[in-house]
Amino acid sequence: MDASQSFFGRIGGFFSRLAQLPALWSADRHLFWSTLIPLLVILALAALLIFLLSRGKTQETRHSSEPTTFVPVEEPDDSMAGTILSPEDRIITCTEQLDPETRRRLLRDAPDSLAMIVRVYERCTPAVQKELTELVHGEKLMEAYAAGLKDGAAMGVLAEAWRLFPDEQVLRSFVEMLASRDEAEQRSAVRLLSSLKEPQMLPMLVLALVRPDVFLPARVAEVFLSMPKEAAALLSYILPELDDKHKQSVLEIIAQTGVSYDPANVIACLDHSDLRIRSAAMQALGGGHITEALPQLLSAANDRNWQVRAAAAKALGMMGDSRAIPALQALTHDTEGWVGESARQALSGFYDS
Repeated sequence: MDASQSFFGRIGGFFSRLAQLPALWSADRHLFWSTLIPLLVILALAALLIFLLSRGKTQETRHSSEPTTFVPVEEPDDSMAGTILSPEDRIITCTEQLDPETRRRLLRDAPDSLAMIVRVYERCTPAVQKELTELVHGEKLMEAYAAGLKDGAAMGVLAEAWRLFPDEQVLRSFVEMLASRDEAEQRSAVRLLSSLKEPQMLPMLVLALVRPDVFLPARVAEVFLSMPKEAAALLSYILPELDDKHKQSVLEIIAQTGVSYDPANVIACLDHSDLRIRSAAMQALGGGHITEALPQLLSAANDRNWQVRAAAAKALGMMGDSRAIPALQALTHDTEGWVGESARQALSGFYDS
């Protein structure tokens, strides 16, 4: 107890002398220096300690802020030590499989990460390509990416993704976008499907066309017209199988394709009891320049119904066969004004050319 009291007594005396330090200079120079020197040592040690602590903290902060060095976990390579890889290069350097961190980042950034996958896919090993394909399909990246389409550039990414990762279910989801009540999404779907030009979607579009309560026929028609030859061939082939309520819209699409096709089923529609279907069939034959149907169209130009005569005049003009000129000239004098006007417009095409 005496030793501790003596220690604390000396400490107390030291601090007491610190308070009297200016007076000690003149009263007792020896006591002044014996008090000041320990004080300076204490201050120097404290400054050194603070410096060392702050330096250690700075180094710790620097290490924690440095970017992670990406090295494929499945095949370490000492030559890559210290190299910082971009996310794309990190995928490419994988060999047997994606490392967990790369996979996590792709899922975190989905569906935007689809663009990166498309860019690197063909530079990856077959094993990694297989894993990327499973990831795209398993996580429905294409469907999610399509749902957020806003511009043409993104459309190109998705078209390339379809080339790399084709799947019927994905294509069906793209077609179903045409049924959206959002007009902007409908237009995006039209642009997407038109850019794909995938023949597999034609049967799906036929099913959509016969459901006008769900799909807008005009939007479906736009996609058909992006593949005119394939569309005309398929639609003319299935005509006999369609209900009459759908035949007119199908014939109108065939007319707009402007390509040739096997016309047998369309010519058969010229004998249909429904005037609108007969007229639409004439437009389809004229639009496809089906000259073998010329006799039937010339016969229709003399029909008792003025609407049939007007439709025949328009179709003959679209066909562009000069053998129709005499019949069209006669129709310009038709007692029904609309027929005469249709004939004059048809003839103007011959004279302008």
